[in-house]
Amino acid sequence: MAKNLIGDLQVASANRLVDGMVVWLDEAGQWTDRLERAAVARDARGAEILLERARAEGFAVIDPFLVAVTEGEDGTIEPLSLREKIRASGLTFDAIAADAVRYA
Repeated sequence: MAKNLIGDLQVASANRLVDGMVVWLDEAGQWTDRLERAAVARDARGAEILLERARAEGFAVIDPFLVAVTEGEDGTIEPLSLREKIRASGLTFDAIAADAVRYA
């Protein structure tokens, strides 16, 4: 059976224009590179509001969007999709950045 990647909980994500880093919108309306600090929308209406806030704060990022997440009993937030897990880990960006420095 296919996994439900829509989810009830969502965070707003984007890439920072200055350096391409993956960022999430926090409760204060600031973009953070720490997923655990992201504002979490807990229903569809909250997700709509969060996305509108992300777009309003979008001057330093490109194309904000919602990411479905789960929340552990300890409050740990984790993306549902493999793509977003990879983005959250920063592994591919670090590899690309290392190559860029090596060939610069």
